Amino acid sequence: MGIGAVCMVMLTQLFTGGSPAFNHHCWFVFFSTVFTYSFLKFRRNSNNSGFTTHQHWAQNNKQLFRNVLLISLIGSLALFFTLNSQTKLLVFVLATVTAMYAYINIPFVKPVIQLRQIGLLKTAFVALVWSVTTVMIPLMTLEASTTDAAFLLLRRFLFVWALTIPFEIKDMQQDKEAGIRTLPMMLGIAATKYFAQFVLLLLFLINILQYFAYGFPECYAAAFGASLLVAVPVIQRCNENSSPLWYYLGLDGMLPFQFLLVYFFCYLTA
Repeated sequence: MGIGAVCMVMLTQLFTGGSPAFNHHCWFVFFSTVFTYSFLKFRRNSNNSGFTTHQHWAQNNKQLFRNVLLISLIGSLALFFTLNSQTKLLVFVLATVTAMYAYINIPFVKPVIQLRQIGLLKTAFVALVWSVTTVMIPLMTLEASTTDAAFLLLRRFLFVWALTIPFEIKDMQQDKEAGIRTLPMMLGIAATKYFAQFVLLLLFLINILQYFAYGFPECYAAAFGASLLVAVPVIQRCNENSSPLWYYLGLDGMLPFQFLLVYFFCYLTA
């Protein structure tokens, strides 16, 4: 996850006309992503007596898990102080919203639920945080027009959302035990995959619109569009019996794949 987030930061650098550079923003996004993902994914939910696959791993590798958590926390805090004031404020807002999403109960609702227990909101929230983190943090020190920034945010949100939705297929049993109604439970597995692919289709149309109406560079548009076409069969192969490796290497792997595809397209056409 950390590597994917860094690749998205460097993709933002590319899309704003710069060269990809592994700078302090990349390091901060890497460590903060690893810490947040580990803390939220591996912590045990008091409302659920069972253990998820991630929690089983944490129980069997307690020292390694604690080391990853501690190192990523120290790295995040140390690099936080290298950010400018505007970026620090943005990070503070993101951290606050993430904490509310994970821990705050929705008032006046019975039975008591948290925001992360609302199925569709869960995937949309992950996509929103990822898009703001990997677009706005690097843009704090990069030059981009309001239009370009808006398209970057929209494209990033839809791409990450499309890749996040199929993970609900993998987590169906755990979500049932936790009482979370997700898209696969409401629509079925096939319809969930079609919905994720529809999001990719919408993103493909936005890519074409930006190319013809807003002067999106040809190499960027071609490489970005190609990555969306590759993502379609990757999503189609997801089902309840798919190996977890397919989700983590196939779906998560689309993030570095998209960056590398755009980078090499631009290198070849330079």
